[in-house]
Amino acid sequence: MELLHAMMTRRTASGFDQSALKRSVVERVIEAATWAPNHRKTEPWRFHVLAGGARVELGARVASWMRETGEKTESQIESISQKLLRAPVIVVVSQVGSSQNVIQDLEDYAACCCATQNLLLAAHDEGLAAKWSTGLLVTLPPVIEYFGLTVDDRIVGFVYLGYPVDSAVEQQAQRAPAVVQWKGFED
Repeated sequence: MELLHAMMTRRTASGFDQSALKRSVVERVIEAATWAPNHRKTEPWRFHVLAGGARVELGARVASWMRETGEKTESQIESISQKLLRAPVIVVVSQVGSSQNVIQDLEDYAACCCATQNLLLAAHDEGLAAKWSTGLLVTLPPVIEYFGLTVDDRIVGFVYLGYPVDSAVEQQAQRAPAVVQWKGFED
C-alpha cells in the first residue's frame, strides 16, 4: 500500500470481527510503531498487548475498583467493561515518563503519539481495523497498576485491533482546508 493512500484511507473502526489475530501480525504492527521519530533516541514507548481472557481480567479489575469507589453507576461500569471486549486484541501504548525533564517528557509523549500513528497505519496495511481511544480508561488507577506503570508514566492510548466489519468503519469526514501560514516561501 502506498503511504499517502494509507494515510488518506485509514479510518477509525467502530466495530470488529471477533476472529483471533495471529501474534505475528500484531508483532509486525508493533515493530512498525517502533520506527517512529524519537528525539534523543529514548524509545519511551511500551506496548502492552491484551487478548482473550486478559481483556476480561482488566475489565473485572476496573469494575471492582469503580464499585468500591462509587465512581460510576452499574450501567456505566458494564459499558466500560464491554469496551475492553470490542476487539479481539488491544495494544495499550504507554510512555516512560520523565518528570525531572519537562521538555524530554513532552518530546517523548510526541514520539509515543507518532508510534501510535505508525501502529495504526501498519494495521491498516495488514488489512486490520483499528481504533485509538484515549478516554477514561487511560487514567484509572487499576489500569495504571495492571500495567505496572510508575507515577511518571502515562498511557497514550488503547488501540483496539481486529478484522473489519464492513459497516463499522467511519466514512471520510468532510475536511476543512488545512490551516497553513506561509512566510518566506517562493514558488
